[in-house]
Amino acid sequence: MIKKESDNSKKILLQVKYNTNIMNETMSRLTQSLYINNDITSIMYSEQENIVDVITRLNNVVNSLTSSYPYIHSISVYNRNLDQFYNAGSPIFFNDPQLLALYNSDQVLPKLKPIFRDIQKVVNESNRSERVLSYFMYETAMNSEKPDGAVVINVKPEWLLGNIKQINMVDQQQGNIYLLDQQGEYIDVDENKENTAKLQWLKDEVLHHTKKAASSSEAESSFKSKYMDTQYLITYLYLDSINMTLLKIQPTLEVYGYIQGFKTSIIFITLIFLVMAIVVSVSISRKIYSPIGNLVQTISSGRLHKFEQRGKGDEISYLDDVYKQSMEKLKLYDKQIYQYGDVMKHYWLNRILTENLKLETAELESIFLEMKISLPLDQSYAVLLLKIDNYKDFQRSFSSKDRETIRYAMINVSSEWISRDYINEGLDLKDDHVVLILSIPKGHEHFETHVTALIQEAQQFVHQFYKITFTASISSISNSIDSLHTLYNKALDQTVYRFIYGHHSILDTERLLLNENNPKTGYAKNLEAQLQEALRKRNLDDIEVAMRRLFDDISQLNYYNALASTFRLLETTKKTLEASSDAATPSLLIDLSSFSLQLMEKETLNNIYEAIFGAIKESLYTKTEGTTNKVNHYVVETVAEYIATNFQDPSLCLASIASIMKISQRRLANLFKEAMHVSIADYINETRLAKAAEYLSENENSVREIVEKVGVLNETYFFSLFKKHFGITPKEYALKNNVKHLKIPKNE
Repeated sequence: MIKKESDNSKKILLQVKYNTNIMNETMSRLTQSLYINNDITSIMYSEQENIVDVITRLNNVVNSLTSSYPYIHSISVYNRNLDQFYNAGSPIFFNDPQLLALYNSDQVLPKLKPIFRDIQKVVNESNRSERVLSYFMYETAMNSEKPDGAVVINVKPEWLLGNIKQINMVDQQQGNIYLLDQQGEYIDVDENKENTAKLQWLKDEVLHHTKKAASSSEAESSFKSKYMDTQYLITYLYLDSINMTLLKIQPTLEVYGYIQGFKTSIIFITLIFLVMAIVVSVSISRKIYSPIGNLVQTISSGRLHKFEQRGKGDEISYLDDVYKQSMEKLKLYDKQIYQYGDVMKHYWLNRILTENLKLETAELESIFLEMKISLPLDQSYAVLLLKIDNYKDFQRSFSSKDRETIRYAMINVSSEWISRDYINEGLDLKDDHVVLILSIPKGHEHFETHVTALIQEAQQFVHQFYKITFTASISSISNSIDSLHTLYNKALDQTVYRFIYGHHSILDTERLLLNENNPKTGYAKNLEAQLQEALRKRNLDDIEVAMRRLFDDISQLNYYNALASTFRLLETTKKTLEASSDAATPSLLIDLSSFSLQLMEKETLNNIYEAIFGAIKESLYTKTEGTTNKVNHYVVETVAEYIATNFQDPSLCLASIASIMKISQRRLANLFKEAMHVSIADYINETRLAKAAEYLSENENSVREIVEKVGVLNETYFFSLFKKHFGITPKEYALKNNVKHLKIPKNE
């Protein structure tokens, strides 16, 4: 409480200090403003005295200030040329003794700093004391020690003393506030009412304490001291703006008395509260215990372990144990019911899809209700089959448990996307595919387009998070749930067209009609002849064009004709190469002969095209290696020069270089790596890092500027590349080079 009172006293004194600082700042600015005022300047530097003009100008100044600054006592202007004071608010020819002392001695008065002083005014031929705070403003010429002129604003101290008196009136029981001037004397103290000895003791205590605290430069502090058997809390605060000190004195007995009264009140209230709490607790506990006791007796009467037989614990603990045991059993029952319901739901959906069931509507309603199957019985249906791509790789990459989890995720993700518009039920058939049964409302006969958009989002999600793709097959619509078996088989049959449309495709009946209804049984003869001619000439570009046209033609056929045409194409390629073979191509013939055994393992036409063309390309490159080394050398050299010239281009990459040179990316990458033993991407990075190291050695650019100059967009990526290559960061590299440069002159 003492500390609290001390803080409160400091707050009061700080508020007074704050008001004082504001008034001091205001008066300082006003003094500066008056010093350059046209009327004041005219009076201050006039060489001839015109008393009418002086009075007029002073009145102009006073009239403009009186309403805004009521605490201004008077204004004095000194004219050095006439050696005369002019005053407003006091006799016009009043001579300021302190300002006169400036001219008669070496005394220097502070500028714009308030000085508390007593100006003696002559009233009715007698001197009258008037205390003011004076602000002086003057300028001294360089060749003279005397000011050319001066302005003095005298401020009534009542604005400060009135503030203190108001606080003392409000806070009489909490002590009094006093003010000491620059000489350490009290200001505006009524000695008839105040105890002079006590005030002298207070001043001496403050001066003694300030001398002790001088080493810590404290401008404010509080301490306790005793006077005539009474202990006081004394707080003082130095007003640096006006060079005065504020004091506040308060008897500590007032604080202790408040604490004692507070303590007595708290003890009394606490005792009353405790008594009331005991009475209320006993009353409530009896009312509460009665039903709890009855509940415990009821529960324990039907259990093996009675409450009375328990060795420890109370009734609440007993009920808690009973509750926990009951909840564990309920969870077990719920789990068993859920597992049983899920198994049975899966069983019935499996039968509906894979068996040609004929059930009555009432029986189906009963089954759907019991198994919680959400499909309505009064709408149309379609089957959406999701077949996992590259299933053999899927089997090799994941364990049995992981495969089951991924299939479950496929069902959940796809079902969630589809459920935005269509009620559906999912089913895992424990193979390379899962199935969704869709309920199609009336008016959605052309639902395939909408379902395609939804399933594409599901495909992207599954690929992003599980790194697998799947092909979707959408069946036609049926109005009867009995025909789901037929729709499922149709959707399953449609998945063979993944062979033509590729992985990650979406197949529907309407899309496949073009293939199904194509009357052609194979590819065009002229396309085969073009391929044979290209194979005989060993022209890889012509081979690539001819094969791409052939495979485009094959993709228009139905599945079975496309498969047969693929075997036919392989056989034609093999025979053509055999007819034109030489000692340089035996490996190619062996590869193509064994490739027909691997054909059935390829899931798509594109896979087969890449395998056949890759084998032919590899063989032809091997054969012509000796004759094309020179050309390859020029290609690689051109690429290296292009990279060295355009390394600052952020878009520089294999694709952009291949596009400019009109060479396929794969061929250009193989040529470059074979010659340089490094990929084009790595060579670009090495070139950029070498240039960055060169720029860092020059020490003319920041790291960020260097990153931009070498064509790297990501500063973090550049830092990781640089540290991986050089073993240190760019900044460390630059610092290391700077140290080396500093050492060179020393060695020389």
